[in-house]
Amino acid sequence: MGTTRRLRRWSAGGAALVLAAAVSACGSDDGPVETAGDAQATATSEATATSEAAVADPAEFCAASVDVEASFAGAPPIDETMPPEQAQAALEEFGAEVEPLLAHAEGTAPSEVEEDVRTAVAAVREALAGDMSALDSDEYMAADDAIDEYMLAECDYERIEATGVDYEYEGIPDTVPAGTVSVTFHNEGQELHEIGIVRINDDVSMPVEEIAALPPEESESMIQFTGAAFAHPGGSDTVFLKMEPGRYAAACFVPQGTTHDTEGSGPPHVALGMLAEFEVE
Repeated sequence: MGTTRRLRRWSAGGAALVLAAAVSACGSDDGPVETAGDAQATATSEATATSEAAVADPAEFCAASVDVEASFAGAPPIDETMPPEQAQAALEEFGAEVEPLLAHAEGTAPSEVEEDVRTAVAAVREALAGDMSALDSDEYMAADDAIDEYMLAECDYERIEATGVDYEYEGIPDTVPAGTVSVTFHNEGQELHEIGIVRINDDVSMPVEEIAALPPEESESMIQFTGAAFAHPGGSDTVFLKMEPGRYAAACFVPQGTTHDTEGSGPPHVALGMLAEFEVE
């Protein structure tokens, strides 16, 4: 469930915050999103009933968790320029769409990670209700890592191990089999790095370097965001992606000089060479 960790969206023009940038505005005088609380109560009862009714099927949980990640890849773009009421409306609408997926993941969680899934889902619901800090808690991070470890061991998906250094990727294969793929990203650099992955539209023949250099309003029509993983120096993160055949690109748009507590002021890492292309067949 790694893509929920930052609720971010990669675009060929830059890494834009999704939901997070406007969350403080969404937590306005209107209070928390009421529908999220109602949905959480319903989901909790459904999850309890499901757990009591049958032994969890690991394959069903794996698919449910991947569905959650895929839903966040399609989250609406929200930034600090959006009026608070418009941002809150978008947040509510997206929360309503993703809630059934969260409930299904919670209800199908195997006993080995049942508590971790409950913790992670609760944090995501809090974020969707306006408290993005829930995704930065130690409890959420530990639960998210435990879920990733379980899925890597039990879900039997194609695996990619990619490494980020200052400023390039290592280990990304030229071709990847179509289907669900786990991408584990290791950061061996001295700065924060991401691996943001997009599918390039079939009718686009432009080299990926040229796409990445375009303004966002031009590049976004040429790509489909697939997912992203983020890691601090010495750390790692895993994301599970549904990958259809086609051209794909990976890039890091974190500004040069960014560390765990400071945003850098330099050019995005992609401008320094942190960009790769591969095929899914």
